[in-house]
Amino acid sequence: MRVAVGGTFDILHAGHRALLQRAIDTRGKMLIGLTSDAMAGRTRKAVSPFSTRKRNLEAYLRKKRVKGFEIVEITDELGPAIYEPLDAIATSAEKAEVAERINQVRDSRGLPPLKILSVKMVLADDSMPISSSRIRAKEVDRDGRMVKPLVIYVGTGNRLKVEAVKSVASKIFKNIKVKGVRVETGVPPEPMEEEVATGAINRAMRAIQLGDYGVGIEAGLFWNKAIGTYLDVQYCAVVDKAGRLTLGHGPGFAYPPSVVSLIRSGMTVGEAMEKLTGLKGLGSKQGAIGYLSVGRLVRGEITEMAIYTAFLPRVRRDLYM
Repeated sequence: MRVAVGGTFDILHAGHRALLQRAIDTRGKMLIGLTSDAMAGRTRKAVSPFSTRKRNLEAYLRKKRVKGFEIVEITDELGPAIYEPLDAIATSAEKAEVAERINQVRDSRGLPPLKILSVKMVLADDSMPISSSRIRAKEVDRDGRMVKPLVIYVGTGNRLKVEAVKSVASKIFKNIKVKGVRVETGVPPEPMEEEVATGAINRAMRAIQLGDYGVGIEAGLFWNKAIGTYLDVQYCAVVDKAGRLTLGHGPGFAYPPSVVSLIRSGMTVGEAMEKLTGLKGLGSKQGAIGYLSVGRLVRGEITEMAIYTAFLPRVRRDLYM
């Protein structure tokens, strides 16, 4: 078997190693297309010279005791794979489209298609891809371990929400800094139905700024036909600097009829609960749920539930990629 692999291979990291290992595991001869300096420079601000990248790649393959390999310079994505006598191509999942195009060109030339050996993207400890640029910026090391704290901005001035994010994130990531920042939600003061998720997403998107993650939390009312009343549901949105958005929500609960009537008359939940209880600032303390459950369940707990559900794809990364 003869297997093609292509890439820039600048600062060999865990992602590169996984890709190369997929080809090595075939026990076939490897044809490695290494991008030219001009090609690499089109998408990267900084990159090691071709000669350095080739030398490091050769040293790594010899260390792995790979004997049958050839490294050639390529100036475009398709490279020699469109005409070489090959059997397969190892590619990262995000580059599978390139492999498909290679097969299309091979087909037009009367050549057999290559078996595509797809490799899942290797993520760093912060659930974002490992890259040479991130290693250069000293964000992560070659194995994806965090070098500097992960910065998370939460789109709120509510201290309890910020603390809830810090509590959840500290269980998922090893080194974090969490900061609250006031943002515009783009939804009414008392959001309802789809406005709730929209508000959470807007908060996350507007909070991320120069951080690694932006988190938005929004609570609102959803009409439930089964019981003929509204349920309060808290949504959480999480966005990373690569633009990946994940969403989740916590449990729903019903308000007393008197509170629902006040909300229908135009009050917010906070205003209605304040009128019912005579307590000011309930939302920044135990919350309505804390009052209604007589302290058995406080707002911070259901907020953490919503945050956890939004972070699930970043906890079990192998299942959501």
